[in-house]
Order: sequence, then structure tokens, then C-alpha cells
Amino acid sequence: MMSLIFLLLLIAMVSAFIGKKEVGYAFFGVSVVLGLYWFHHHATDTLSILL
Repeated sequence: MMSLIFLLLLIAMVSAFIGKKEVGYAFFGVSVVLGLYWFHHHATDTLSILL
């Protein structure tokens, strides 16, 4: 999942570099939403620690 987020960020940077800013903004927005979802998934997951 993290590799997908980094791939989307790479596509956003490359598209912004070649002049397609709207596409870059779209990919950046999707990667931010996915990153926030992934953070929420890990931040609210219960830890199974047996002491």
C-alpha cells in the first residue's frame, strides 16, 4: 500500500514537471487521501501485546 502512495506521488511530481498541473494536483490529492486513510488504519488498530 505504501508503494502505491509513493507511486502516485511520483506520477504527480512528473506530471507537474512536464506541465500538466491539473493532473498533478489530482494525483497528489488522491495520494493524500490514501495516506490519511492508511494512517487512520494503523493509528486505530489494536495492539495484541501479551504481557
